[in-house]
Amino acid sequence: MTATTPRFELPGKWGRINLRSEASIQRSIRRVLDEVTRRRDDLVEPRAELRRRFQKAAEIAKEGGATDFYVAFQLVPTIPLPAWVAVFTPEIESTDFAALGLGELTQFLDRGMATWGDPDAEVRSATTGPAGEIHAVRHSWRRVADVVEGEVEKRFEFVEADYWLAAREPNRIALLTFSTALADYEEEMLALFDAVVSTIRWPAPDAPVEQSA
Repeated sequence: MTATTPRFELPGKWGRINLRSEASIQRSIRRVLDEVTRRRDDLVEPRAELRRRFQKAAEIAKEGGATDFYVAFQLVPTIPLPAWVAVFTPEIESTDFAALGLGELTQFLDRGMATWGDPDAEVRSATTGPAGEIHAVRHSWRRVADVVEGEVEKRFEFVEADYWLAAREPNRIALLTFSTALADYEEEMLALFDAVVSTIRWPAPDAPVEQSA
């Protein structure tokens, strides 16, 4: 089968960073920054800072096994949107997993998310996709991180949300991880992430073509 990854619509202006290799990461970051800064001389320092941030975030996503990585710039031309999303498509090599029915598959995610991670995190379940054929579980929380800007270290609060997805025929799971520094707008940002997930399309992998003897 030819594997597929979930596809979705992102509001505003985003850039995609290709995680295939170190060289592709560098090329993607350079292309994204060229588009955003238009190579303006007065944006040399902000450009360098953005490059460092994107590089670090992309490396973390790649090390974690992400297949796709997107960084946001603005929701509309006058509203910046500091956020990113990483897409993971883990493979579960198990006959038992492949044999799970839809109800069992959704319970697998629901029960797992209720016990994984921060016990204070909020967990919500929903269905998405054109005919509600994808089960999604959102696991959201806040975290605090120290970020170095120039020679100054600042502490920021982030809102993060994991969306575990399950689809059948064949059984498969995926994870979308969203993060934003707009912690003061947690409710609005989670609503935005929910809206993105509601646009997901995740076609089943193509069956292998049987060769005639």
